[in-house]
Amino acid sequence: MVKKKTIAFFIFGITLLYIISPWFFERKLLFNEAIALSGFCLIAYKRFKFSNDPISLAVVLLILWGGVHLLVSLVRMDSLYYYLRNSVIWYSAFAFFTGFFCFKYLGLFVKKIRNFLRLYVGLFLFAPISKFLFERFGMATLFPALFKNAGRWTLAILAVINIVYSFTYSSLTAMIIGFVYLLLLLCPSYRLFKQLVFLFTISFIVFFIYIQPNLNIISQHYRYENTVAIHEVMNSNPILAVDGNSTWRLVLWKQVIVDHFPANLFGIGFGTPMMKYFPVEDYSKLKTLPYVIGAHNSFIYLFGRLGLVYLIIIGYIYRVIFKEYFYHKQYYYKNAQVQIFWSFFALTITALFNPSLESPIYAAGYWMVLGFLAKAIQERRFVHDQNNYQFENPVLA
Repeated sequence: MVKKKTIAFFIFGITLLYIISPWFFERKLLFNEAIALSGFCLIAYKRFKFSNDPISLAVVLLILWGGVHLLVSLVRMDSLYYYLRNSVIWYSAFAFFTGFFCFKYLGLFVKKIRNFLRLYVGLFLFAPISKFLFERFGMATLFPALFKNAGRWTLAILAVINIVYSFTYSSLTAMIIGFVYLLLLLCPSYRLFKQLVFLFTISFIVFFIYIQPNLNIISQHYRYENTVAIHEVMNSNPILAVDGNSTWRLVLWKQVIVDHFPANLFGIGFGTPMMKYFPVEDYSKLKTLPYVIGAHNSFIYLFGRLGLVYLIIIGYIYRVIFKEYFYHKQYYYKNAQVQIFWSFFALTITALFNPSLESPIYAAGYWMVLGFLAKAIQERRFVHDQNNYQFENPVLA
């Protein structure tokens, strides 16, 4: 009989290859679907009994809400093909259970592959190769595993690695990850971090409202065949003229947040068109792009598909994670688990600026690492509760 550790190591091996080269292992061998299926099989093996920790409950609610949209979308979809393409948002979340239930084998697996990972990253971090062998920003997920133990300067070193990564592979996402690591290093408390996030969010909302008339220009002369419309948008404001990719992102975000209001409060579901204006790189895929092109911000895109319920649930999950990180950081440093937080933060930044949770190229990795994180937090709370119980009942100590 095959040991559970062997099965877990096999799944972790698949996941490692998936993160390093999703453009091959997902597109050719459907590794995202394999990892998601493993999560479904594990929760089925557990007779669909799940933990009552906050993150697990939130993910289960999210899966159930996605199930509601799966049913409702059966009568709203334009075609079964687009419905199935969009359903990756729902079924990829089952990878969470893979991470949660296989967590106890993670440390052993990372120990076995760490030297290989150091050699691989050390070589190709400075000698750029194809994204088929070294993904442009997804590799940031693996960088925290390079360190056996986390010390005072580990986060600073990780920041430098990501900044080097950003130059080697021309990845702005990797640079932002590096700066976020520096922010986490310098930010002394959850309260200050929350205030900074609040100020940034409010500033962005004010800017987004202010820039709406400029973004509306896209509708005047938009054509699939040329880039006249997006250049008109860029030329309408000096800020929008700085970077064409960022301007396209704002145009896409506007369509999800503004153009689909108020339908997006419930969510437009699966198999329905999301975008009307978008960049075209491959004209053979023109018919599918309104349905499958991402907003280059997965949280905004999933809000459009799943509605306000999704935002509330995901906001709650991140509140739990950041409070846990800042209030119990020393515990996770001592247990060599703080690296899981850093990997998840890297995935979060990737999702903020790229199609991730709506794409099989990245989705399973995000949910699996979240599963690791949920289990680590559950174990920390169990240890805390046990210590409190022994303190209150010294005769048992």
